[in-house]
Amino acid sequence: MKFTYKAISISGTEQLGKIEAGSMERAVELLQKHRLVVISIKEVRELISFKKISAVFHRVSHKKIVIFLKELSILLMAGVPLVESLRIQYGQEESVYFKERIFMISNMVEDGMSFSDALSKFPNMFSDFFVNIVKSGEESGKMQEALLHLSSYIEKQYLLSSKVKNALMYPAIVMSGFCLVGVAMMVLVVPQLVSIFEGSGQELPMPTKILIFVSDFMQNYWILILIGGGFFIYLAKNYIKTVKGKERVDTLLLKIPQFSPIFKKYYVARFAENLSLLISSGIPIITALRISGDVVGNSVYKKVIYSSIDEVKIGGSIAYSFERSDQLPPLVPKMIRVGERTGKLDVVLKDIADFYTKEVDIAVDGLTAIIEPIMIFVLGGAVAVLVASILMPIYQMTEMI
Repeated sequence: MKFTYKAISISGTEQLGKIEAGSMERAVELLQKHRLVVISIKEVRELISFKKISAVFHRVSHKKIVIFLKELSILLMAGVPLVESLRIQYGQEESVYFKERIFMISNMVEDGMSFSDALSKFPNMFSDFFVNIVKSGEESGKMQEALLHLSSYIEKQYLLSSKVKNALMYPAIVMSGFCLVGVAMMVLVVPQLVSIFEGSGQELPMPTKILIFVSDFMQNYWILILIGGGFFIYLAKNYIKTVKGKERVDTLLLKIPQFSPIFKKYYVARFAENLSLLISSGIPIITALRISGDVVGNSVYKKVIYSSIDEVKIGGSIAYSFERSDQLPPLVPKMIRVGERTGKLDVVLKDIADFYTKEVDIAVDGLTAIIEPIMIFVLGGAVAVLVASILMPIYQMTEMI
């Protein structure tokens, strides 16, 4: 049940807000625990629940999560109890969506639930990986260190992901811009020239005929194009959500020329960073491998990682399993074998993650430098074909005069 309330804080300021609770009495009790004097409270009755719909559009940014973890770690280091620390975070958070989640988490913890279990109630914000790191911090009594490691990890993963996404963003934006200009030409410019071409009575070149056909089709059937495009996007999104569709897309990403080396290094770096942090946090190796496979982000690498679980269960080594995969660079299983023999697997994995993170940075910078001249060449060729299709009949008309 959801309630709206008006209350006065201990500083004397009036506060308006919403709260979810099992009953009105429980809502008042929760507000009083946050040192609020309730003036009025009433239940919000909605004919249609938009909870699931709003959850799709509400996302907590990586930056907010990082700040939340660092500040919470500092408060715990200063000796502030966890519930009180969460209340402080609740009081200073500006995002209504995130603020409500912090409020609910603090209530769960105050009612006796562990912090990790409370976080697990919000899987869209806190993954299984996240929850297990926090749980290891609770069990070892080093919660603040676990939170700091998590904040550092999320920050590094965000920067690495942004680097790869930005490399893909440039050609996507350029091609989208060219497509928009092309559509404008077909709809606005070409129709103006058609009457001139038809009035000349001459035989039009094949490129010009194709151009006019495309222009006519876009003008007469634009509704079908929009409906068909929307339907195609809908089908594509639903297909990608299926297991088979996800596998095919992930496999395709690893086969795209120029981009496949970047993706492979990115997934290796991400896997190594995940597994290193989980092992150093005291998570059992099989559990750590399972979680790393779930959060690596690519179904091909997930299979590779899961195959190593079967090997470990029968007393084998991770390195031996990885040596049989053609998706991992030969350096990775060799270094992992050294880590297994020396008992410093987490340290070796951290070195692997750092190495391939730098490799991704170098590869992305090099790819960006290559993409620019390629895009200029491709767009120049496309513009040349478009312009030639328009100028060829005009040139023929001038020769007839």
